[in-house]
Amino acid sequence: MGRSHGRLTLALCAATLGLTVQLSPALAQVEPYRQHMENGIKLFQDRNYRAAVVEFEAAYKEKPKASPLFNIALAEKALFNYPRAIAALERALAQHRDTMDEGDEKTARSAIEEMRALLAHLTIELSPQTATLIIDGEEQPPSSSGTRVVELGPGVHRIGARAEGHASADESVTVVSGERDKKVKLTLVPDRAPATPTAQPFTPPLPPPPPKPMPLSLPPQGYYVIGAASLLWPLSHPRAFPAPEANSGGAGSIRVGYRVNTPAAFDVMLQYANIATGSDDPAYPNASYTLGSTRLGLNVRLMTPGQTWRFVGSIGGGLTYDSVKFDSIKTSMGDICNGLCQKAAGVNAFVFSEVGVELDLGGVLLGFSLDSYFQSSRGISYKNTDQDDVTLYSAVLLQLGGSLHAGYAFW
Repeated sequence: MGRSHGRLTLALCAATLGLTVQLSPALAQVEPYRQHMENGIKLFQDRNYRAAVVEFEAAYKEKPKASPLFNIALAEKALFNYPRAIAALERALAQHRDTMDEGDEKTARSAIEEMRALLAHLTIELSPQTATLIIDGEEQPPSSSGTRVVELGPGVHRIGARAEGHASADESVTVVSGERDKKVKLTLVPDRAPATPTAQPFTPPLPPPPPKPMPLSLPPQGYYVIGAASLLWPLSHPRAFPAPEANSGGAGSIRVGYRVNTPAAFDVMLQYANIATGSDDPAYPNASYTLGSTRLGLNVRLMTPGQTWRFVGSIGGGLTYDSVKFDSIKTSMGDICNGLCQKAAGVNAFVFSEVGVELDLGGVLLGFSLDSYFQSSRGISYKNTDQDDVTLYSAVLLQLGGSLHAGYAFW
């Protein structure tokens, strides 16, 4: 099962998108399921596997699903208690397959098969038949049969029995993987005095240290806010404006969102961009136009799992209100645009994408990204003397740029 550890890590359910940074008192409290899972993971990493099982069982009681059972199986396997590990995985497959993806189901079945190959079958005959069976210091469920077949992992085990009115008995048994014909017979001698346990509590010999398990971790989850300052270069210009010079403008934005799991988050972005562009036409050295854009959009943000450094990318879109103003386009020599450059404004749709890197310093987010904005221009228009709508642009607007961002995460 060593190769399967990574597949048996838990995955919390994706929370719904929140659009506010201010957490309510209810959200500020850690839900019991998540608290038990976090405590169980800490105990597991400290190799306190028995305590980890208790926490994972408490988490399962809060939310019956496959994830806590997977972690119970990991902890029981670390204790070399293969039958219980198998039972936890079989329970997940039988009762919670709807909370597992295809890869988890395949890994669980493979792990069960690997551990079953390690089991031995031990036949135990008890006399009297009503005696209580004790294996490695733990009482087994009662049975009406005096002959029982139990599954045990390879190694040394203490098999004991006790019954009212009889002296207790126990013995050590060594089994190896795949063994099927091993038998133990315990015959209790009647005792007139009240039966009392004569065997000392059995502590199984310490097994060799298990291989270091793959780290278990809960996916980060919570609100975040990010502010960004950008430089943008327009690649489209009003069709009547001659010889536009290569120029950039500035933009400022704020994004508020919620990270639902390790790779995915959703946020709302509000941005204002302002780009002033002059003309390289020597006849109109002072002519220029200014494009102002106010954008409101919804983005999907994707992140790699790194805790300190991570790659980030976003894709989204929304609506933008664009306003274009012209300056010094009329001189004694005439109109630079032949009357086709007039103040115009309108609403358009846009698509936004970014790719970059981000540094997470205990919740403080710092990063850099390359951005692109692709939007319609049909809404940027004015009315001519015939009251017809005249659009300033003949093509879609494309702006490229880079951003520095800073923010804070509450995960």
